[in-house]
Amino acid sequence: MITRLDHVVIAVPDVATAIEAYSKLGFDVAAGGKHPSIGTANAIIRFGLDYIELLAVEDLDVARSGGPFAEEFLEYCERASGLVGFVFASDGLEAESAGLNAIELDHNGPFAMDRERPDGRVLAWRLVIPGTSPWRKPWPFLIQWETPDAERVAWDAPGQHANRASGVAAIDLLVDDLVAARSLYEQGLGLAPERVSDVEVRYTVGDFSLTVRTPVTADEKASLAAEGPGPYQLTLRSTDANAAAIDPDDALGARIAWTA
Repeated sequence: MITRLDHVVIAVPDVATAIEAYSKLGFDVAAGGKHPSIGTANAIIRFGLDYIELLAVEDLDVARSGGPFAEEFLEYCERASGLVGFVFASDGLEAESAGLNAIELDHNGPFAMDRERPDGRVLAWRLVIPGTSPWRKPWPFLIQWETPDAERVAWDAPGQHANRASGVAAIDLLVDDLVAARSLYEQGLGLAPERVSDVEVRYTVGDFSLTVRTPVTADEKASLAAEGPGPYQLTLRSTDANAAAIDPDDALGARIAWTA
């Protein structure tokens, strides 16, 4: 069962550049670690159990030979940077795997992954990935943590963000087929719609909301045409009622909005 949003993924040119850029935006950014099996490295903007992952390709050779999960991330990074994926946490990935089987959507997993932190501690988890990869797709990927929540928060304390960011509030996701998207999220992943209209459906998981919609504005239509279905905008909470709008150029291509 899906229990909460785990994190969002922003593809970045390299970790050092990302740390500098997001620190200037008022985020407390911590060095993450490396994923040796897929050739990537990351930095983390932590709020609580939810966080932003700034993810970059570090080893081109490993990424090119790391299967679709790594290869498709590399392909995206070769042409762009920005909001590229998001992850739901589950307390039993077998349920989501069965749901995806029921709607005949191919997927990988559950399979194990790990990451060594700079301090030598190892984080371990299992994943389910719909399709060939989760990068710029109309679906999330799914995680079940093997490392207990209490240990992870103790190792990575919530950041002290100068912009007073306090968590991930929402994601807007653009699709060209709302009927197919509803089948994925409702039959495949077991989510119940909170609000439905002709152009969008909203799902709530804990204090996070996902709005899946067809494009309305010219910018949204251009984004869907250029990039295909996938996450369009990230909305963060801030206790600063006057939080300044973030220019996507400053956020390395990510569209970020604020809410109270």
